[in-house]
Amino acid sequence: MSMTEAAPTRQRLLDAGLRLFAERGFDATSVGDIEAAVGLQPRRGALYKHFPSKQALLEAAVHAHLDDAESVASQIADLDLSTALDANPSLLRPMITALGRWFLDEMDRLEDLTRLFEHDAHRLASLAAEAKTNLVDLSYRTAATLLRAVRPDIEDPEALAVIILGSLVAVRRTVWTYRSSPLNIDDDRVLSTWTTHTLAALDASGEVAPV
Repeated sequence: MSMTEAAPTRQRLLDAGLRLFAERGFDATSVGDIEAAVGLQPRRGALYKHFPSKQALLEAAVHAHLDDAESVASQIADLDLSTALDANPSLLRPMITALGRWFLDEMDRLEDLTRLFEHDAHRLASLAAEAKTNLVDLSYRTAATLLRAVRPDIEDPEALAVIILGSLVAVRRTVWTYRSSPLNIDDDRVLSTWTTHTLAALDASGEVAPV
């Protein structure tokens, strides 16, 4: 099998495996279930051409998410936001809105992974701890970096990031559980109000650039 043929199958196995682990739990998902989910003959060894075990597939799926998160965080860290805001203060409001939308998108991307750890954190303690540090905490640290760019003198940007993003966590967790947002309010409406109150929270503890 060529590399071109192998790569899509490997990715499909990763995606299907993580989805099934999230839905059923790791132990309740068999190798055959994963193979069947991507249209392969179950229990014919197709998965083992790409991964030595079901555990190895899980670890590869988790580490793919870790790598993606690290790449995005690095890109954000490289942005010179303070200079951009000094040159054009009107960018502040769209920048805060973009932060909120990025966070919601990250939560959507990590839904299956989150559900997996809800099922199996007790038996996947090492992977769960790694994901907590390098996915969940990284998201808050990245948000804190953006807040610090807006307010260099902010006393505790990490704690503020946790507080202001917590409301967005509640919105997404409601969607995941009930398949509908609180009061059926859509993301644009949530983010518009969230941005206004985030800017007010920043302003309450000191001066920020005008919006």
